Amino acid sequence: MTPRRDLQRRVSVLLDTAECCTTPLGAGELHWQRWSGPAAGSPLVLIHGGFGSWNHWFANLDALRRQRELWTLDLPGLGASGPLDRHAGSQDIARAVASGLRRLLGARDYELAGFSFGAMVGARLAADSHCRRLTAIGAAGCGSLHVQVPLQRPPRPDTPWELAAPIHRANLRALMFSPEGAIDELAVHLHADNLARARFNSRGLSLTGDFLDALSGIHGELVAVWGSADATAGGAAAIEARRQLIARHQPGARFHVLPGPGHWTMYEAPERINALLLS
Repeated sequence: MTPRRDLQRRVSVLLDTAECCTTPLGAGELHWQRWSGPAAGSPLVLIHGGFGSWNHWFANLDALRRQRELWTLDLPGLGASGPLDRHAGSQDIARAVASGLRRLLGARDYELAGFSFGAMVGARLAADSHCRRLTAIGAAGCGSLHVQVPLQRPPRPDTPWELAAPIHRANLRALMFSPEGAIDELAVHLHADNLARARFNSRGLSLTGDFLDALSGIHGELVAVWGSADATAGGAAAIEARRQLIARHQPGARFHVLPGPGHWTMYEAPERINALLLS
């Protein structure tokens, strides 16, 4: 088993290549990371999922930063960012993120990609006329179509790693990866680290219809992506039902079902997600 300090060093090496900054968030701060890529093209802003942080995009960043100016962040109450009210909804979070984007990007056009809960936030943000495209990956907030996967109780922070790691791995297998997906030690480390820092529970919001409700307000292009083995999606018929609902609100939307991957599609199939984001 790779020591956790070595796994953390891998994360730190990538983070050290970014410019880190903050924007106001109530009495605290939102934490942002910027990778300065080629000057051409609009910035690409990546929004992580529930109980996560910027590192949900770990498998994508090295390739994407060579092609685009990239921004990631830690959503309120997650990662290094300060909290919002624990009863905050996706619209409250989107307002806080939108305020940060205005400070950082001014009047520049940009593109968004949101994962899971981050796709709900992204759909609210995409009402901004400066957002040229939203790529929603495994979007939560599709009402009764969203499956809330039963999980084992996460281990306490003081649980020895050799006992905690199998629990984290089992929960990743149930929720985030396909049955055939390779859950490596880095994925377990990232997941455990994110849970240890999470102070906001988005699971209840994932069962709302917030993503679908926000679609009619999107001005730019919409691209929707699901992994065929996404445990939150409920199978092929439920994914098709999402396609029809999205088409009703956004007739020009592009819809992709990627054969094979589970919910954490960007980690399990990074090349395919990168190709969509760069297309």
